[in-house]
Amino acid sequence: MRRRRGGWTIGLAVVVGAAGTLLAPTGGAAHPPARPTAVVDWHDERQTIDGFGGSFAFHKAGGIQRLGEPLTSQLLDMVFDDRTGIGLDIVRVMVGDGGVGVWGDQLYDGPTETIQPQPGVFVWDQPDWPAKKASFDSHQIWLMREARERGVTTFMASVWSPPAWMKQNNSVVSSGPDGPPNKIRPDMFQAFADYLAEYVLGYEREFGIRITHVSPTNEPEVTTGYSSSQWTAEELRTLVRDHLGPTFERRGVRAKIVLGEGVAFDERFALPAITDPAADRYVDVVAAHGYAGLVDEATRAAPDAFANARARGKTIWQTEYMNQGAPRDRLFVNNTISDGLRYAKLIANLFDETRLNAYFWWWPVANNGADGSDLIRLVNTGTPQSGNPTENGQYRIFKRYYTIGQYSRFVDQGSVMVGATKHPAPGLTLTAYKRGRDFAIVVVNDNPADVTIDVDLGRHEAVVPYRTSASENMRKLPAVHTRGRSFTTTLRGQSVTTFVPARAAQPAFPDRKDVFSTYLAEENDGHSPGLRVRRTDERGPIITGVRDGSFIRWANVNFADGSAAGFADQKGELRLHATVAPRAGGVIEARVDGPRGKVVGQVTVPPGDGWVTATTWIDTSPGAANGFHDLYLVFRGGRGQLFDVDTVAFSD
Repeated sequence: MRRRRGGWTIGLAVVVGAAGTLLAPTGGAAHPPARPTAVVDWHDERQTIDGFGGSFAFHKAGGIQRLGEPLTSQLLDMVFDDRTGIGLDIVRVMVGDGGVGVWGDQLYDGPTETIQPQPGVFVWDQPDWPAKKASFDSHQIWLMREARERGVTTFMASVWSPPAWMKQNNSVVSSGPDGPPNKIRPDMFQAFADYLAEYVLGYEREFGIRITHVSPTNEPEVTTGYSSSQWTAEELRTLVRDHLGPTFERRGVRAKIVLGEGVAFDERFALPAITDPAADRYVDVVAAHGYAGLVDEATRAAPDAFANARARGKTIWQTEYMNQGAPRDRLFVNNTISDGLRYAKLIANLFDETRLNAYFWWWPVANNGADGSDLIRLVNTGTPQSGNPTENGQYRIFKRYYTIGQYSRFVDQGSVMVGATKHPAPGLTLTAYKRGRDFAIVVVNDNPADVTIDVDLGRHEAVVPYRTSASENMRKLPAVHTRGRSFTTTLRGQSVTTFVPARAAQPAFPDRKDVFSTYLAEENDGHSPGLRVRRTDERGPIITGVRDGSFIRWANVNFADGSAAGFADQKGELRLHATVAPRAGGVIEARVDGPRGKVVGQVTVPPGDGWVTATTWIDTSPGAANGFHDLYLVFRGGRGQLFDVDTVAFSD
């Protein structure tokens, strides 16, 4: 077994059968250990994938809009375009409840206007509607139009709360433990159904936006200080069976009804409806959030979480999830590859075991108070958020953006999951999807070391891999050709790799590095003459031949505001760690934009034996490591070889 960057290469002497079962070795002459083999069965068709989505509730689209061009379009492309971004297919928005002035604000984080501020009065029927139309729900309308221009056709609208006048407490938020229930009035079920029908019809008529899915609840067990409304599962059955379903049918509303969206990932809030034939006929999607109920370190659903929905052939969506709550939402490690791998395994397991049809993140891009909510977080000034724009034009991309994108960019809406050897070797999770002649095979390698496998496609087909690892962000790799009907590939340790047909390959992503990656010395973007790559048994490839004045360069590193973790009290806190073997030793300088550029950190390393980690704080002030810069490690010292160099990483 051979050590490589903290892990071990796995030697596997097993043969994997077509169904993924291990076959006992036979007697006779010794043979070289067989490589693990994954078999894709294109005829084993499973569920249709409805896509990948995200929410822009609470005015989060406003932060993107305020950035201005070209950054606004760049970020929208990074979310919705599958050539330069991760190609999300579904937009989730909030049905406005009119809680403006009750909680939040209209710039940063708050509710949206309601289409029906009082009984019998719809905003578009009023004389002042022409003057108000352009500003009504403007952030979400703008976002849906921009997403549609980038190919999105699925728009889901969820209700956090009915309008206050429909509620028992006459408010869109909780009235506290001693106040009236934060629930809809029993006599308002039909008014609520009419309201949702008018919302769908009105948004298409007034704004040209076709809402394709409507969910009457968001987390129906929650009552809190932001828009919320409690429901029981029995009340939801009554609503759908006696009011919402018949109303949509009578008025010709084509939007599909999504039911559930509870905090826990299970079917409990839809169960009475889907087991009642009179209600079930109206339920198109059973949905839930992922904040509770996941098992195995939150990498899969409980086995019976959607047993009844699956037995009835219902569509199942996971419609909201993120790294929620302290300290999980503010730890540096939860923006790195370990976090990204957890989500990649979760998606694979939900598609394979739960037969999920769609997977959503919470906010794909947002300006907010914690890293954990986002795939891309807009950097803010650190001043109070409420009431004033705080975006500064910078952004931070977390590793989960790329690992989720390893699915969403390549598994097209309408694809069908197919059978495949899910675990061809310990620590590997493989799933496969097809759409017509195109396909995507996604492999998660949770091992710290590389693993080589064969993939039996059952046909001749060159494939192109795209890989996200600790050091790579959806890197496009050279094409791999089949021999016979299989190809051989080495999966980098702690990585997610997606294989697609070479004839349908997407362009390489723009090269954006970040402080959440670990940089391998040998995978640099340039270096001074005289440096060499040497392969070692202990650590794999390293850089050697470092002398006084030598440098190594990594291009286009996004330092953003220089924060490793995204809280105001941690602003600008960033450390660099260089793993080196000092020979004569010396000084390691971190510079930006050139080997003679500004020094943003330095550390002295004395001579010694073995490998050490040299750490320096990084100057992240404006004009230093702030925004996008090329990073240079420059080495200073006396005569002879100063260091061997292995990796560079960051932390808070």
